[in-house]
Amino acid sequence: MKALSIKQPWASLIAHGIKDIENRTWKTKFRGRIFIHASSSPAINQLRVLNEEQYLIAQKHFLKLGLNKFSDLPISAIIGEVDIVDCVVNHHSIWAEKTQGRYVGDGVFVLCEKPIYNWVLANPVLYDKPILNVKGKLSFWEPTPNQVCMNCTQEFFGEDPQYCCNGRECGCMGQPVEPVVCSEKCYHELLNKQK
Repeated sequence: MKALSIKQPWASLIAHGIKDIENRTWKTKFRGRIFIHASSSPAINQLRVLNEEQYLIAQKHFLKLGLNKFSDLPISAIIGEVDIVDCVVNHHSIWAEKTQGRYVGDGVFVLCEKPIYNWVLANPVLYDKPILNVKGKLSFWEPTPNQVCMNCTQEFFGEDPQYCCNGRECGCMGQPVEPVVCSEKCYHELLNKQK
């Protein structure tokens, strides 16, 4: 599945189902599901990038979640998924950046500047646990799984394993505290193999 890197607070606003538009200077024909990647650097002056209506909506939602400031939002992480369902100019959403233009008879609208494309988004999913320490890229990109299941050897996205020591102090041989597995099924199969 493709991923798109988006600066905070936009990435979280999309994953939480608040922001239904992603604004880009380039058009996309892609339709389908993508990973939402929160970039390593948030938007500069995060509060100033929101208009008053957007700010009030975002603040109300994030305060309900116990986030007092945008700097509490995750960065360098895949935080969820969303569908791209359309790509238009001058969408009616409050999140859509508008492109200036004028009507020139018979309802024909002519753009006066390079267009800002409004990617229409739907069906967002926010992950309970973001996939941390993922380096993003420009445009669409394919994330590389960061873990290998200890049971079935399938590659998957997961949290970095925790270790109790360097592998020599307690005799654990450098194995993680919890097994690195891709599913509940593999977890139980691995435990049964070790008996």
